[in-house]
This record gives sequence, C-alpha cells and structure tokens, in this order.
Amino acid sequence: MKVFKRAIRPETCISFLYIYQTTWGTAGDICLIRESVADTSMSKFVGHKLELALPKGMERDNLAGLPIIKVAGHVGDGHPKDPHSEWEAYEGVDKEIVLAALHPWGFKLIEFT
Repeated sequence: MKVFKRAIRPETCISFLYIYQTTWGTAGDICLIRESVADTSMSKFVGHKLELALPKGMERDNLAGLPIIKVAGHVGDGHPKDPHSEWEAYEGVDKEIVLAALHPWGFKLIEFT
C-alpha cells in the first residue's frame, strides 16, 4: 500500500478581534474562524479575510458555539485596539499563521522565546 501526501488547500478564514472584560481590565484575542463555518452561523464575524492553509483540528476553542482558533492574546497595558498594543502568540500556533493573522490589524508581535 502506498501513502500519498497531499498539500493542504488554502481556504478563506476571517481574522477577528475578540474583546472581553476581565477583573483587571479589558483583554483581547486575535482569532480565526473558517469562512465556511462563519457563513452557517447566526452570528456575524467582522474582520479581515485571509487565505490560509490550516490543518484540520486546530480549533480548540468555541465562541458562540462555533469552533475558533485563538491565535494571539493582548499583553501589556491599554486597550487591545490601540495601534501600539503588543500581542503574544498562543502556544501551539505556528508563527507564520500568527503573523498572517496579525498583519491586517497592524499589531506588534512579541517574539517567541
């Protein structure tokens, strides 16, 4: 038996900013949702459309009952929408995916250690 390797086909994803309140202030996450999933929902996801090759099973979190990928979290003081805000990549997310998701927003990524 011969195993064939296939390239992952790029699909359209929406990069959106999820802002929420915590006990210490306002926090935020940059998240990705597959456009095919977003179109089937009653919720509207406003963000930037990207063409990314994402492997199946990366969705570890849910928002409004839909599977999402949390890419980066806001670190530091201030509001997440500030243009000079800094973001840290979540563990297990490829650096290229993080950079692609942050690029349209113009946010700064803190380097991996």
